[in-house]
Amino acid sequence: TAATPQSLSHRESSAMLCSALRTRVVGRIARPAAVVSCRSYNYGTPVLWIVRYDDPTWDAEREHEYELIPRDEFGVPVSLPPEVSTNIRHTYYVPPQYYPFLKKLGDDTPELKPYTDKLMNGQMTFFDYEEMFYKFAKPLKVHRSQIPMPYRTEEEIKKTAEVTWEGKWLSYRQRVWGDYQTQHHVRDFMVGMALGTFFSWIGVQHMKQYRVDMKLFYLEAPEHKINWVKPRGDL
Repeated sequence: TAATPQSLSHRESSAMLCSALRTRVVGRIARPAAVVSCRSYNYGTPVLWIVRYDDPTWDAEREHEYELIPRDEFGVPVSLPPEVSTNIRHTYYVPPQYYPFLKKLGDDTPELKPYTDKLMNGQMTFFDYEEMFYKFAKPLKVHRSQIPMPYRTEEEIKKTAEVTWEGKWLSYRQRVWGDYQTQHHVRDFMVGMALGTFFSWIGVQHMKQYRVDMKLFYLEAPEHKINWVKPRGDL
């Protein structure tokens, strides 16, 4: 048996409530192309939502299946005209085991009771959710007077010039080391390229001269040719 929402913590109850939210169509059943879940498999990873398809092997980024029915953000086929599809009320569905938690949440927070009642009655649309979210969302209040200011003792203040000089000295050492490394690696690169070009040129010249020598050998001295076909006398 599943644990009741009253025996769970606030974070667990929120996760269960978020995972239970599903989009359904009132008045006309439309098969959604995907099921959107707020639950993350790897707890602790900041995941907003996970899209699950009815086909386990489906990859939306690699599959180019143009025979599927295109749908809008609510899963309604675009073959329906807008004046019909926009009149369909898409509401959120919550399993009945969450009703005690929602009722207790509405009783504890009277401002949320209209929205929790709509959610339990299956009348809460996405626009109601947006209204609830922006109605109760509050900006972060920063108390700058409570933020501690950086503090240094009198001895630390007296060493300001010394610390500044140390910082400049370390920066100078880093610049010198960087220049040395740059010159060192550039020199190695240039020397390596020069040596590689030189030996490559020697190899090319060797092959060129070898071809010239073989051509002269076979053309100018055919009697010394290896495996030369002896004339039969009738040619």
